[in-house]
Amino acid sequence: ALAAPAICLAHAAPIVSGALAVAAAACGARYVYLLAKTLKAAVFGPLLMASMSRVAVNRDLTSEEFFRVDGAPEDVAAKREKAFRALEAAWKAKWAKSDETRKYLRKHFSDLRFKASGFESIHPIFQKVLNDALDPIGIVASTKGNELTDVEGYKFLDVSGSYGVNCFGYEKFKEFLKAGEDYAHKLGPCLGPMHPVVKENIEMLLKIFRKEEVSFHMSGTEAVMSAVYQARFHSQRRLTAVFQGTYHGWWDGVMQGAGNDRFASDCIILKDQSLDSLELIRARANEFACVIVNPISGFGWKNATTSKLGHAKVTAGEECIEKYRIWLQKVRETCTQNNVTLIYDEVWAFQLGVGGAQDLYGVDADLLVMGKSLGGGHATGCVLGPSRLMERRDPHRPIRVNYVIGTFKGNPMVMGSMNAVLKYVQTPEAAQSFQSLKDRVAAWVKSCNETLSKKNLPISVAGYRSTWCICYHQPSAYQFLFQYYLRNEGLQLVWAGTSKMLFNLEFTDEEFRRLTDILVKAATAFQADGWWWEGGKPVSLMPYVLMPTLKYHCAALFGGSPAS
Repeated sequence: ALAAPAICLAHAAPIVSGALAVAAAACGARYVYLLAKTLKAAVFGPLLMASMSRVAVNRDLTSEEFFRVDGAPEDVAAKREKAFRALEAAWKAKWAKSDETRKYLRKHFSDLRFKASGFESIHPIFQKVLNDALDPIGIVASTKGNELTDVEGYKFLDVSGSYGVNCFGYEKFKEFLKAGEDYAHKLGPCLGPMHPVVKENIEMLLKIFRKEEVSFHMSGTEAVMSAVYQARFHSQRRLTAVFQGTYHGWWDGVMQGAGNDRFASDCIILKDQSLDSLELIRARANEFACVIVNPISGFGWKNATTSKLGHAKVTAGEECIEKYRIWLQKVRETCTQNNVTLIYDEVWAFQLGVGGAQDLYGVDADLLVMGKSLGGGHATGCVLGPSRLMERRDPHRPIRVNYVIGTFKGNPMVMGSMNAVLKYVQTPEAAQSFQSLKDRVAAWVKSCNETLSKKNLPISVAGYRSTWCICYHQPSAYQFLFQYYLRNEGLQLVWAGTSKMLFNLEFTDEEFRRLTDILVKAATAFQADGWWWEGGKPVSLMPYVLMPTLKYHCAALFGGSPAS
């Protein structure tokens, strides 16, 4: 009785095994295909850098090596050292009054100590000699227009942009802050109940950016997290795509490179402006929840950093914006066709104009993340989007929720200042100011570069609207030092150095002329002091990184002291 089924099974076994083999082969082929697409489109440099940061050991340059690391002859090295020591002595005398405050902040304010170390603009091998000699921390007393006055009374022209916040100018922000204070005096920290100003703000935001709903947060980083969470929640997919060289806050879910000590397996870094990246999004569409774009990177300042030893070519300016417009249209089309949420990280709110990237490029995002200047001088963040992506509950499964909330989402002081910002940006005065800044920056870039060229100085400037950077045309291992020469001439920069600088709506024609003078004076001195020596050789990291790394780990492996 059992023989017949057994015979049937015996006859079916080859068919089943054959079918399984075909299915396995198909799955394997699909896996190889997706792997090939991923390897072609993804960028592994940041991942490698993050991994190397756990292993690599750095040896600081000695004082003697600092001036000769590019193979400079003794006369050039001596000239550099003389100028460097003169700058060191001048700074110590100039800012003696604030020395105690700076030292205290370095010791007890970890964020500032990290930023002031030069991590964003100086290669690690140079940092110790430089930080021991020159302290760029400013102790400010007041601002008037675009001029900072420090506690010693020295004045600086500010092009830092306050990390992207100062879009409108200090005097306008003082008005916004006063408006927030008026609400705070009436309400105190009243959280939970909402003042009518919140409704007003939401109405203005939805009108300006053409969305249906908004959520408020404490910072741009938090708002980016919220947008990604929402995209994942509604798509039930896990992957996020970001593009190489973009920054979306310090959340380790999207941060690239050595700053992220955790491997984010659910975030893929793609080549920027590459068709291979779009092919990968199509091929793995059922895995991607969202694609995040930082629209201000269309300016082209990605390679302007001075933290690397190589000499990268920088192509930045209006022509890059036009090229990026075409790229964004392709990203938008790809996301729409594959039901992938497109997120604009516009935390640097209003730097691209009143309507932001959507109006500048003519391409709308699904979710829009904002922050910085939106708060009118207060910390804030917000996400704007359609109801289908902003809803925190699954309409079919009520227990399934996306718990994204915030204690200070209706803070009266922040809402009051935000209200003043949103009312202002919709005025004819604001529209005229944004257009005027765009035109004046274009004129300044042209005139400044003509001046720099006439002086035979190996730098130029690139700018569009509020964004600008310095482009270096003479290869040098010491480009990072130029920001210190600029500070010495009275220019206030942010910690990214000369790679990311910002104007604001209050910048005057006189201040543009003053900026050109500062650039010329600093560059003339920098050139005369030998830092742009034409015979400079590429710096080898063999003696400063590779050998110290091998020595450290061999000592640890064989029981010696790694410190020795």
